[in-house]
Amino acid sequence: MTTISTTTIGTPTLLQTLHRAVTSEIIKLRTVRSSVWLLVAATAFTLLSGPVQALGEVVTGPSSDVTRAADSGPMALSIALTGTTTAAVIVGVLGVLLVTGEYVPRSIRTTFMLVPRRTHVVIAKMLAGGLVVVLTGVLAVAVAVTVSLALLSQAGMDVTWGSPEVLRISVATVWYLVGWIVLGQATGWVTRSKLGGSALLVGVMLVLTPVLGLIPGRAGETVVGLMPASAGAAMVGPEGADGLGDPLVGFALWTAYVVVCIPLSAWIAAKRDA
Repeated sequence: MTTISTTTIGTPTLLQTLHRAVTSEIIKLRTVRSSVWLLVAATAFTLLSGPVQALGEVVTGPSSDVTRAADSGPMALSIALTGTTTAAVIVGVLGVLLVTGEYVPRSIRTTFMLVPRRTHVVIAKMLAGGLVVVLTGVLAVAVAVTVSLALLSQAGMDVTWGSPEVLRISVATVWYLVGWIVLGQATGWVTRSKLGGSALLVGVMLVLTPVLGLIPGRAGETVVGLMPASAGAAMVGPEGADGLGDPLVGFALWTAYVVVCIPLSAWIAAKRDA
């Protein structure tokens, strides 16, 4: 008598479910034109802004700041990665759309039918978005830094991949971009609105921190230092930079925000009807 193993026919494992869900989310991202264009825009800003600015330093001659920091890796990186600030906002908006884009045609109901546990849907969307950002971000950052450093060497900045801080800041920048898409998805789950999620994301990341900076004294400094925008700035900033804080502390706090977004988003999705 032939027996059929219950491990081959039965309830799929968690890894199998997540693999299928992540694959589905990547296909959705590739087939939605707005998502593709946002990803292309973020990649283009990261890829081109730094080399263009570095080329300007070569053509017009190095500025006084560049001359004073001729051996500074962080100064070269600030030029090479100048486009990542705009790219991060675009990636964050992409994260919002990856969630809220399914609420307008109510296709989110189909997603929840195919993957009944909403926690799996939330995790799959964040893994898919994070994976795409890592792949494009690593490529864009690597090219931008390599080309910019080659150009800046013509302007008197002797900085290479082996110089202090270059590799750390480059890696931290990619993680910074990943954090933005996760935070964007979290605001999408909270608001279920494209405009509302984008406004909440921009408000928290770009507006709230300066407003909280108006709090006088030590209390204001402490609150501002704990905000995600401050954590991200410290993480991608150089060691010992005034007003940024320790990069390791910034990395830990930024990572904590990213991790907390996952159960928070899952709880919100589970408590709401599609």
